[in-house]
Amino acid sequence: MVIISAPWVVPVAVPVIRDGSIVVTGGRILDIGRRDDIIGKYPQSSEIKYPCVLMPGLVNAHMHLELTHLAGGFCSLPAQKFTEWIDALIARRAQNKESRDEIVAAFTTALKEQYNSGVALIGDIGNEQYDELDGVAGGLQPKIVRMLEFIGPNKKGCQAAMTNLLHLDENTAATGHAPYSTAPDLLKEIKKRCRRLQHIFSIHACECADEREFLQTGTGCFRDFLEKKSSWDGIFPFSETGFSGTIQYFAHLGLLDDTTLLVHCVHVSAKELLVIKDSGAKICLCPGSNGFLANGHAPVELMVDLGLLPALGSDSAASNQSLDIWREMQILAVNHTRIAPADILAMATMGGAQALLHETEYGSLAVGRSAKFIHVSSPDLRICNDSAHLMDILVANGKPAEIEWVSSVYD
Repeated sequence: MVIISAPWVVPVAVPVIRDGSIVVTGGRILDIGRRDDIIGKYPQSSEIKYPCVLMPGLVNAHMHLELTHLAGGFCSLPAQKFTEWIDALIARRAQNKESRDEIVAAFTTALKEQYNSGVALIGDIGNEQYDELDGVAGGLQPKIVRMLEFIGPNKKGCQAAMTNLLHLDENTAATGHAPYSTAPDLLKEIKKRCRRLQHIFSIHACECADEREFLQTGTGCFRDFLEKKSSWDGIFPFSETGFSGTIQYFAHLGLLDDTTLLVHCVHVSAKELLVIKDSGAKICLCPGSNGFLANGHAPVELMVDLGLLPALGSDSAASNQSLDIWREMQILAVNHTRIAPADILAMATMGGAQALLHETEYGSLAVGRSAKFIHVSSPDLRICNDSAHLMDILVANGKPAEIEWVSSVYD
Protein backbone atom coordinates (compact mmCIF):
# COMPACT_ATOMS: atom_id res chain seq x y z
CA MET A 1 0.00 0.00 0.00
CA VAL A 2 1.31 3.44 -0.90
CA ILE A 3 -0.02 6.99 -0.60
CA ILE A 4 0.46 9.26 -3.64
CA SER A 5 0.12 12.96 -2.76
CA ALA A 6 0.20 16.26 -4.62
CA PRO A 7 -0.89 19.90 -4.18
CA TRP A 8 -3.78 19.19 -6.56
CA VAL A 9 -5.77 16.03 -7.25
CA VAL A 10 -8.31 16.16 -10.10
CA PRO A 11 -10.68 13.17 -9.73
CA VAL A 12 -12.99 14.50 -12.55
CA ALA A 13 -16.20 12.90 -11.23
CA VAL A 14 -16.04 15.01 -8.05
CA PRO A 15 -14.54 18.44 -7.31
CA VAL A 16 -10.81 19.12 -7.34
CA ILE A 17 -9.03 18.26 -4.08
CA ARG A 18 -6.41 20.71 -2.84
CA ASP A 19 -3.51 19.03 -1.02
CA GLY A 20 -4.91 15.63 -1.89
CA SER A 21 -3.79 12.02 -1.67
CA ILE A 22 -4.60 8.75 -3.40
CA VAL A 23 -4.12 5.40 -1.65
CA VAL A 24 -3.00 2.66 -4.03
CA THR A 25 -2.81 -1.08 -3.45
CA GLY A 26 -2.71 -4.01 -5.86
CA GLY A 27 -2.85 -1.69 -8.86
CA ARG A 28 -6.16 -0.19 -7.70
CA ILE A 29 -7.26 2.98 -5.96
CA LEU A 30 -8.23 2.10 -2.40
CA ASP A 31 -9.04 5.60 -1.16
CA ILE A 32 -8.85 9.25 -2.18
CA GLY A 33 -9.25 12.51 -0.27
CA ARG A 34 -7.50 15.37 1.51
CA ARG A 35 -3.94 14.50 2.46
CA ASP A 36 -4.40 15.19 6.17
CA ASP A 37 -7.38 12.83 6.31
CA ILE A 38 -5.65 10.11 4.29
CA ILE A 39 -2.45 10.25 6.36
CA GLY A 40 -4.58 9.95 9.49
CA LYS A 41 -6.41 6.88 8.15
CA TYR A 42 -3.28 5.09 6.91
CA PRO A 43 -0.47 6.16 9.30
CA GLN A 44 1.75 3.14 8.57
CA SER A 45 1.76 3.58 4.78
CA SER A 46 4.67 5.03 2.84
CA GLU A 47 4.06 8.26 0.95
CA ILE A 48 5.30 9.52 -2.42
CA LYS A 49 4.87 13.24 -3.06
CA TYR A 50 4.47 14.87 -6.46
CA PRO A 51 4.88 18.64 -6.97
CA CYS A 52 1.85 19.52 -9.08
CA VAL A 53 -1.32 17.79 -10.41
CA LEU A 54 -2.55 14.18 -10.25
CA MET A 55 -5.33 13.31 -12.70
CA PRO A 56 -6.70 10.38 -14.69
CA GLY A 57 -5.17 9.46 -18.02
CA LEU A 58 -6.92 10.90 -21.06
CA VAL A 59 -9.12 8.93 -23.46
CA ASN A 60 -8.88 9.34 -27.23
CA ALA A 61 -12.21 7.79 -28.17
CA HIS A 62 -11.88 7.94 -31.96
CA MET A 63 -8.74 7.33 -34.00
CA HIS A 64 -7.78 5.68 -37.28
CA LEU A 65 -4.30 4.49 -36.36
CA GLU A 66 -3.75 2.66 -39.65
CA LEU A 67 -3.85 6.05 -41.44
CA THR A 68 -1.07 7.55 -39.33
CA HIS A 69 1.48 7.18 -42.14
CA LEU A 70 -0.58 9.64 -44.21
CA ALA A 71 0.25 12.59 -41.92
CA GLY A 72 0.93 15.78 -43.82
CA GLY A 73 -0.45 14.45 -47.09
CA PHE A 74 -3.77 16.30 -47.09
CA CYS A 75 -4.81 19.94 -47.08
CA SER A 76 -7.74 21.41 -45.18
CA LEU A 77 -10.90 21.66 -47.24
CA PRO A 78 -12.63 25.05 -47.14
CA ALA A 79 -12.79 25.12 -50.93
CA GLN A 80 -13.71 21.47 -51.54
CA LYS A 81 -16.60 19.13 -50.93
CA PHE A 82 -16.27 16.52 -48.21
CA THR A 83 -16.56 13.76 -50.83
CA GLU A 84 -13.54 15.18 -52.66
CA TRP A 85 -11.45 14.56 -49.55
CA ILE A 86 -12.86 11.01 -49.31
CA ASP A 87 -11.96 10.47 -52.98
CA ALA A 88 -8.43 11.73 -52.36
CA LEU A 89 -8.06 9.45 -49.33
CA ILE A 90 -9.21 6.39 -51.28
CA ALA A 91 -6.86 7.23 -54.13
CA ARG A 92 -3.91 7.76 -51.80
CA ARG A 93 -4.46 4.46 -49.99
CA ALA A 94 -4.79 2.64 -53.31
CA GLN A 95 -1.31 3.81 -54.33
CA ASN A 96 0.29 1.60 -51.64
CA LYS A 97 3.29 3.91 -51.38
CA GLU A 98 4.27 2.51 -47.99
CA SER A 99 5.05 -1.07 -47.06
CA ARG A 100 3.23 -2.82 -44.24
CA ASP A 101 6.32 -2.40 -42.07
CA GLU A 102 6.27 1.37 -42.68
CA ILE A 103 2.57 1.58 -41.82
CA VAL A 104 3.15 -0.40 -38.63
CA ALA A 105 6.14 1.77 -37.73
CA ALA A 106 4.03 4.91 -38.16
CA PHE A 107 1.19 3.83 -35.88
CA THR A 108 3.64 2.32 -33.38
CA THR A 109 5.27 5.74 -33.06
CA ALA A 110 1.83 7.35 -32.74
CA LEU A 111 0.87 4.95 -29.95
CA LYS A 112 4.03 5.79 -28.03
CA GLU A 113 3.30 9.50 -28.50
CA GLN A 114 -0.24 9.02 -27.23
CA TYR A 115 1.06 7.19 -24.16
CA ASN A 116 3.71 9.83 -23.49
CA SER A 117 1.05 12.54 -23.69
CA GLY A 118 -0.99 10.83 -20.99
CA VAL A 119 -3.55 8.86 -23.02
CA ALA A 120 -4.69 5.72 -21.19
CA LEU A 121 -7.34 4.42 -23.59
CA ILE A 122 -7.96 4.62 -27.35
CA GLY A 123 -10.93 3.76 -29.54
CA ASP A 124 -9.42 2.72 -32.87
CA ILE A 125 -11.25 2.16 -36.16
CA GLY A 126 -9.62 0.35 -39.08
CA ASN A 127 -10.33 -1.48 -42.33
CA GLU A 128 -7.56 -4.05 -41.94
CA GLN A 129 -6.37 -6.41 -39.23
CA TYR A 130 -3.09 -5.43 -37.58
CA ASP A 131 -1.96 -7.86 -34.89
CA GLU A 132 0.89 -5.43 -34.23
CA LEU A 133 -1.58 -3.15 -32.43
CA ASP A 134 -1.67 -5.63 -29.56
CA GLY A 135 1.71 -4.63 -28.19
CA VAL A 136 4.36 -1.98 -28.57
CA ALA A 137 7.88 -2.66 -27.26
CA GLY A 138 7.92 -2.48 -23.49
CA GLY A 139 4.13 -2.39 -23.24
CA LEU A 140 4.20 1.38 -22.90
CA GLN A 141 1.05 2.13 -24.85
CA PRO A 142 -2.60 2.92 -24.14
CA LYS A 143 -5.18 0.16 -23.99
CA ILE A 144 -6.82 -0.10 -27.41
CA VAL A 145 -10.46 -0.85 -28.14
CA ARG A 146 -10.09 -1.94 -31.76
CA MET A 147 -13.03 -2.05 -34.18
CA LEU A 148 -12.96 -3.40 -37.74
CA GLU A 149 -14.92 -1.12 -40.05
CA PHE A 150 -17.24 -2.50 -42.75
CA ILE A 151 -18.25 -0.66 -45.93
CA GLY A 152 -20.88 -1.87 -48.38
CA PRO A 153 -22.88 0.80 -50.25
CA ASN A 154 -24.56 -1.53 -52.77
CA LYS A 155 -25.93 -5.08 -52.97
CA LYS A 156 -22.67 -6.62 -54.16
CA GLY A 157 -20.59 -4.87 -51.51
CA CYS A 158 -23.17 -5.61 -48.85
CA GLN A 159 -23.21 -9.34 -49.65
CA ALA A 160 -19.41 -9.53 -49.61
CA ALA A 161 -19.32 -7.74 -46.25
CA MET A 162 -22.03 -10.01 -44.83
CA THR A 163 -19.93 -13.04 -45.79
CA ASN A 164 -16.81 -11.58 -44.18
CA LEU A 165 -18.80 -10.67 -41.10
CA LEU A 166 -20.10 -14.22 -40.81
CA HIS A 167 -16.55 -15.60 -40.72
CA LEU A 168 -15.09 -12.91 -38.49
CA ASP A 169 -13.55 -14.11 -35.23
CA GLU A 170 -15.91 -13.27 -32.37
CA ASN A 171 -13.10 -11.57 -30.46
CA THR A 172 -12.85 -9.00 -33.25
CA ALA A 173 -15.33 -6.14 -32.92
CA ALA A 174 -17.06 -5.01 -36.11
CA THR A 175 -18.66 -1.69 -36.89
CA GLY A 176 -20.12 0.29 -39.79
CA HIS A 177 -18.53 3.27 -41.48
CA ALA A 178 -21.27 5.86 -42.15
CA PRO A 179 -24.90 6.21 -43.24
CA TYR A 180 -23.89 6.88 -46.86
CA SER A 181 -21.33 4.06 -47.22
CA THR A 182 -22.76 1.08 -45.32
CA ALA A 183 -26.09 -0.26 -46.54
CA PRO A 184 -28.97 -0.45 -44.04
CA ASP A 185 -29.22 -4.26 -43.91
CA LEU A 186 -25.48 -4.46 -43.29
CA LEU A 187 -25.71 -1.88 -40.50
CA LYS A 188 -28.50 -3.85 -38.84
CA GLU A 189 -26.53 -7.09 -39.07
CA ILE A 190 -23.41 -5.48 -37.58
CA LYS A 191 -25.46 -3.98 -34.75
CA LYS A 192 -27.09 -7.35 -34.10
CA ARG A 193 -23.62 -8.91 -33.81
CA CYS A 194 -22.45 -6.10 -31.49
CA ARG A 195 -25.41 -6.69 -29.18
CA ARG A 196 -24.80 -10.43 -29.10
CA LEU A 197 -21.09 -10.07 -28.35
CA GLN A 198 -21.43 -6.94 -26.18
CA HIS A 199 -19.21 -4.89 -28.47
CA ILE A 200 -19.34 -1.15 -29.09
CA PHE A 201 -21.09 -0.07 -32.27
CA SER A 202 -19.18 3.03 -33.38
CA ILE A 203 -20.21 4.89 -36.52
CA HIS A 204 -19.58 8.26 -38.18
CA ALA A 205 -22.76 10.31 -37.91
CA CYS A 206 -23.87 13.83 -38.83
CA GLU A 207 -20.31 14.77 -39.79
CA CYS A 208 -21.23 16.62 -42.96
CA ALA A 209 -24.32 18.71 -43.79
CA ASP A 210 -24.77 16.75 -47.04
CA GLU A 211 -25.74 13.60 -45.11
CA ARG A 212 -29.17 15.09 -44.48
CA GLU A 213 -29.87 15.69 -48.18
CA PHE A 214 -28.77 12.16 -49.05
CA LEU A 215 -31.06 10.57 -46.44
CA GLN A 216 -34.00 12.83 -47.26
CA THR A 217 -33.97 12.65 -51.06
CA GLY A 218 -31.22 10.30 -52.18
CA THR A 219 -29.47 13.16 -53.96
CA GLY A 220 -26.47 15.40 -53.40
CA CYS A 221 -22.73 14.89 -53.28
CA PHE A 222 -22.91 11.42 -51.69
CA ARG A 223 -25.21 10.15 -54.45
CA ASP A 224 -22.88 11.69 -57.02
CA PHE A 225 -19.87 10.12 -55.30
CA LEU A 226 -21.40 6.63 -55.28
CA GLU A 227 -22.42 6.91 -58.91
CA LYS A 228 -18.92 8.06 -59.87
CA LYS A 229 -17.53 4.96 -58.14
CA SER A 230 -20.13 2.73 -59.85
CA SER A 231 -21.40 1.88 -56.38
CA TRP A 232 -24.98 3.14 -56.66
CA ASP A 233 -27.79 0.62 -57.13
CA GLY A 234 -30.60 2.12 -55.06
CA ILE A 235 -30.12 -0.09 -52.00
CA PHE A 236 -30.65 2.81 -49.58
CA PRO A 237 -34.27 3.36 -48.48
CA PHE A 238 -35.92 6.69 -49.20
CA SER A 239 -39.54 7.16 -48.19
CA GLU A 240 -41.85 9.70 -49.82
CA THR A 241 -40.98 12.22 -47.12
CA GLY A 242 -37.42 11.02 -46.53
CA PHE A 243 -35.68 10.92 -43.19
CA SER A 244 -35.25 14.13 -41.25
CA GLY A 245 -31.59 13.25 -40.75
CA THR A 246 -29.07 10.64 -39.73
CA ILE A 247 -30.39 10.17 -36.20
CA GLN A 248 -33.95 9.42 -37.34
CA TYR A 249 -32.51 7.04 -39.93
CA PHE A 250 -30.45 5.20 -37.32
CA ALA A 251 -33.43 5.06 -34.97
CA HIS A 252 -35.53 3.63 -37.82
CA LEU A 253 -32.91 0.89 -38.28
CA GLY A 254 -32.83 0.15 -34.54
CA LEU A 255 -29.17 1.09 -34.14
CA LEU A 256 -29.42 3.40 -31.12
CA ASP A 257 -28.80 2.08 -27.63
CA ASP A 258 -26.32 2.49 -24.77
CA THR A 259 -23.53 0.67 -26.64
CA THR A 260 -23.73 2.90 -29.73
CA LEU A 261 -21.08 5.59 -30.25
CA LEU A 262 -21.99 8.36 -32.71
CA VAL A 263 -18.81 10.02 -33.95
CA HIS A 264 -18.78 13.74 -34.90
CA CYS A 265 -22.45 14.82 -34.47
CA VAL A 266 -21.78 18.24 -35.97
CA HIS A 267 -25.09 18.68 -37.76
CA VAL A 268 -27.65 17.67 -35.14
CA SER A 269 -30.72 19.47 -33.82
CA ALA A 270 -32.02 19.68 -30.27
CA LYS A 271 -34.71 17.16 -31.18
CA GLU A 272 -32.10 14.73 -32.48
CA LEU A 273 -29.98 15.16 -29.37
CA LEU A 274 -33.00 14.28 -27.23
CA VAL A 275 -33.44 11.09 -29.26
CA ILE A 276 -29.77 10.28 -28.66
CA LYS A 277 -30.12 10.99 -24.95
CA ASP A 278 -33.26 8.89 -24.58
CA SER A 279 -31.60 5.96 -26.37
CA GLY A 280 -28.53 6.07 -24.13
CA ALA A 281 -26.22 6.34 -27.15
CA LYS A 282 -22.92 8.18 -26.70
CA ILE A 283 -21.35 10.97 -28.76
CA CYS A 284 -17.70 11.50 -29.67
CA LEU A 285 -16.61 14.97 -30.80
CA CYS A 286 -13.62 15.51 -33.10
CA PRO A 287 -13.23 19.31 -33.21
CA GLY A 288 -9.79 19.32 -34.84
CA SER A 289 -10.91 17.07 -37.68
CA ASN A 290 -14.17 18.98 -38.16
CA GLY A 291 -12.22 22.21 -38.52
CA PHE A 292 -9.68 20.66 -40.89
CA LEU A 293 -12.46 19.36 -43.15
CA ALA A 294 -14.53 22.56 -42.83
CA ASN A 295 -17.54 20.63 -41.54
CA GLY A 296 -18.45 23.17 -38.85
CA HIS A 297 -18.71 23.09 -35.07
CA ALA A 298 -20.83 20.63 -33.11
CA PRO A 299 -23.50 22.20 -30.84
CA VAL A 300 -21.52 21.39 -27.71
CA GLU A 301 -23.31 23.94 -25.51
CA LEU A 302 -26.63 22.34 -26.36
CA MET A 303 -25.27 18.87 -25.60
CA VAL A 304 -24.05 19.99 -22.18
CA ASP A 305 -27.31 21.82 -21.45
CA LEU A 306 -29.20 18.60 -22.18
CA GLY A 307 -27.02 16.66 -19.76
CA LEU A 308 -24.97 14.81 -22.37
CA LEU A 309 -21.27 14.16 -21.80
CA PRO A 310 -19.57 13.62 -25.17
CA ALA A 311 -16.21 11.92 -25.58
CA LEU A 312 -13.31 13.48 -27.49
CA GLY A 313 -11.32 11.99 -30.36
CA SER A 314 -8.54 13.20 -32.62
CA ASP A 315 -9.66 11.22 -35.70
CA SER A 316 -6.94 10.43 -38.25
CA ALA A 317 -3.69 11.96 -39.43
CA ALA A 318 -5.36 12.33 -42.84
CA SER A 319 -8.04 14.65 -41.42
CA ASN A 320 -6.29 16.50 -38.63
CA GLN A 321 -3.09 18.44 -38.14
CA SER A 322 -2.40 16.68 -34.86
CA LEU A 323 -3.47 13.58 -32.92
CA ASP A 324 -3.01 15.38 -29.60
CA ILE A 325 -6.09 15.11 -27.36
CA TRP A 326 -4.85 18.10 -25.29
CA ARG A 327 -5.17 20.14 -28.48
CA GLU A 328 -8.74 18.88 -28.97
CA MET A 329 -9.61 20.23 -25.51
CA GLN A 330 -7.91 23.51 -26.36
CA ILE A 331 -9.95 23.86 -29.58
CA LEU A 332 -13.19 23.33 -27.65
CA ALA A 333 -12.15 25.89 -25.06
CA VAL A 334 -11.50 28.50 -27.78
CA ASN A 335 -14.63 27.83 -29.85
CA HIS A 336 -17.08 27.18 -27.02
CA THR A 337 -16.25 29.66 -24.28
CA ARG A 338 -19.55 29.05 -22.44
CA ILE A 339 -18.55 25.47 -21.67
CA ALA A 340 -16.88 25.11 -18.27
CA PRO A 341 -13.29 23.82 -18.45
CA ALA A 342 -14.24 21.06 -16.00
CA ASP A 343 -16.83 19.80 -18.49
CA ILE A 344 -14.28 19.75 -21.32
CA LEU A 345 -11.78 17.83 -19.20
CA ALA A 346 -14.56 15.38 -18.30
CA MET A 347 -15.14 14.81 -22.02
CA ALA A 348 -11.48 13.92 -22.55
CA THR A 349 -11.49 11.49 -19.62
CA MET A 350 -14.76 10.21 -18.16
CA GLY A 351 -16.80 10.79 -21.34
CA GLY A 352 -14.38 8.73 -23.40
CA ALA A 353 -14.22 5.94 -20.84
CA GLN A 354 -18.03 5.73 -20.80
CA ALA A 355 -18.22 5.78 -24.60
CA LEU A 356 -15.77 2.86 -24.84
CA LEU A 357 -17.48 0.93 -22.01
CA HIS A 358 -14.43 1.18 -19.76
CA GLU A 359 -15.73 3.62 -17.14
CA THR A 360 -15.10 1.19 -14.26
CA GLU A 361 -11.39 1.20 -15.15
CA TYR A 362 -10.52 4.58 -16.61
CA GLY A 363 -11.70 8.18 -16.90
CA SER A 364 -11.78 9.23 -13.24
CA LEU A 365 -9.89 8.83 -9.99
CA ALA A 366 -12.19 6.85 -7.72
CA VAL A 367 -12.16 3.86 -5.41
CA GLY A 368 -11.78 0.66 -7.42
CA ARG A 369 -10.45 2.34 -10.57
CA SER A 370 -7.10 1.49 -12.11
CA ALA A 371 -4.19 3.11 -10.31
CA LYS A 372 -2.60 3.93 -13.66
CA PHE A 373 -2.95 7.71 -13.67
CA ILE A 374 -0.76 10.69 -14.52
CA HIS A 375 1.09 13.57 -12.92
CA VAL A 376 1.26 16.75 -15.00
CA SER A 377 3.20 19.92 -14.37
CA SER A 378 4.08 23.23 -16.01
CA PRO A 379 5.22 26.67 -14.84
CA ASP A 380 1.62 27.94 -15.01
CA LEU A 381 0.20 24.95 -13.15
CA ARG A 382 2.77 25.29 -10.38
CA ILE A 383 1.61 28.82 -9.51
CA CYS A 384 -2.16 28.15 -9.49
CA ASN A 385 -3.95 29.64 -6.51
CA ASP A 386 -7.40 28.07 -6.95
CA SER A 387 -9.10 25.14 -8.65
CA ALA A 388 -10.90 27.29 -11.25
CA HIS A 389 -7.58 28.69 -12.46
CA LEU A 390 -6.13 25.18 -12.45
CA MET A 391 -8.90 23.84 -14.70
CA ASP A 392 -8.54 26.77 -17.09
CA ILE A 393 -4.86 25.99 -17.55
CA LEU A 394 -5.34 22.23 -17.91
CA VAL A 395 -7.91 22.70 -20.68
CA ALA A 396 -6.93 25.88 -22.50
CA ASN A 397 -3.12 25.82 -22.44
CA GLY A 398 -2.57 22.64 -24.42
CA LYS A 399 -0.28 19.78 -23.47
CA PRO A 400 1.54 20.38 -20.17
CA ALA A 401 5.33 20.66 -20.21
CA GLU A 402 5.72 17.54 -18.04
CA ILE A 403 3.60 14.37 -18.11
CA GLU A 404 4.49 11.29 -16.10
CA TRP A 405 2.75 7.98 -15.50
CA VAL A 406 2.50 7.57 -11.74
CA SER A 407 2.03 3.78 -11.86
CA SER A 408 5.77 3.37 -12.56
CA VAL A 409 6.65 4.33 -8.96
CA TYR A 410 4.96 1.30 -7.42
CA ASP A 411 4.76 -1.27 -10.24
